[in-house]
Amino acid sequence: MSSPTVQVLIGFQTTSAFGTPFQLDNATYGKLDTGTLGGFQMVDMTAQVTAIQITRGRNRQSESFNAGTASLTLVDPTRQLDPLNTASIYYPYVAPRQPVQILAGGVVIYTGVITDWNLAYDFVTAGNVTSAKCSDAFTVLANGAMNGWTPVEQLSNARVAAVLNLPEVAYQGSYSVGTGSSTLGAYGVPAGTNVLSYLQNVAASEQGYLFMSANGTVTFTGRASLLNPVSAIAWTDDGTGIPYSSLTNQYGDELLYNYVQTQSPAYTPTSTAPSLAYDLTSIATYQSQIYSKLDLLNSTIAETAALGQYVLGRYMNPVLRFTGVSSELGGRTAAQQATILAVDLTSIATVQKSFSTGTPASVTQTLIVSGISHTIRPGSHIVNFTFESADTSAYFTLDDAFFGRLDYNLLAF
Repeated sequence: MSSPTVQVLIGFQTTSAFGTPFQLDNATYGKLDTGTLGGFQMVDMTAQVTAIQITRGRNRQSESFNAGTASLTLVDPTRQLDPLNTASIYYPYVAPRQPVQILAGGVVIYTGVITDWNLAYDFVTAGNVTSAKCSDAFTVLANGAMNGWTPVEQLSNARVAAVLNLPEVAYQGSYSVGTGSSTLGAYGVPAGTNVLSYLQNVAASEQGYLFMSANGTVTFTGRASLLNPVSAIAWTDDGTGIPYSSLTNQYGDELLYNYVQTQSPAYTPTSTAPSLAYDLTSIATYQSQIYSKLDLLNSTIAETAALGQYVLGRYMNPVLRFTGVSSELGGRTAAQQATILAVDLTSIATVQKSFSTGTPASVTQTLIVSGISHTIRPGSHIVNFTFESADTSAYFTLDDAFFGRLDYNLLAF
């Protein structure tokens, strides 16, 4: 099976023949019969692309998700992507912040904007190479600031929506907000507060997930969304699922926290000591490893303290886990390729590994996808997934035939 067909689309301000678009209230292009009606038109630049690198996700489970980045290498013998070339049909719109979208097998695997055009001129024009550096829409949120305001007491998901709809933010992209479990207090937000940093603090106060999806949607999900997880993809080496090219695991103290401090503005006066959650057995075994989050937004001391207990329960003992798989798409069936490409951040995956010696003979883990990268070159498309631990305990779920049974399942925080 060959690798899935890749498309690279780049948006240029355009009308017929990529003319200058009409701009309201512009002294030059706002005159009638001067500018032409138009906007961004996505142009297929695939034929010029020789290499693609995409990286999305986060480095550590206790950290925030990063902006997804992409790098495109394009050959440009006719200088159509050279901002200095006034003869280019795209002139003068080869510029930063142009939209870009990358697809594989018809599935969107990256959406963002170009942040840098880097040109390498060759002595022979046919050797001209352009490199486009891209970032997803987190870069828009990271460069935004809020006016001073005081939100109402509300669930974490409502707070995310409220921020995105503030007049000074007025986020123009798509967003998806799931259901949160934590109630956030009516605490004043100082003028100049960074939009992305505040939203990431909302996610930390929920112990939920805030990330940019492959199709460019700002996505927030609460911590309860991944309870009783259902796998979207099964990686195996025994022929029962999708085979992988390589598998890595990790067993260290990167996610070991046995002494947890939590605090929010509910602790008044501000000198009130933070809530502590700790496990003496873990401390005696591994020594003290501190997790401190003193700027949470939770509405009450009780909830802030409970969040600390939740963090302690997840991280007080190190976990041996599979941390990543790699797969060359060219060696997979069309159905397997479609399944792989449909996986996004926070999807659930199961990973199985067989052993020729020792006990047990096979290990299967249920994990959360925390990172996705693509390395694409002619004839090769390698996808790497990184994972973080999932809570595999069985939690009580109303009206569920299995998880709704009394005396069988846990109550979630």
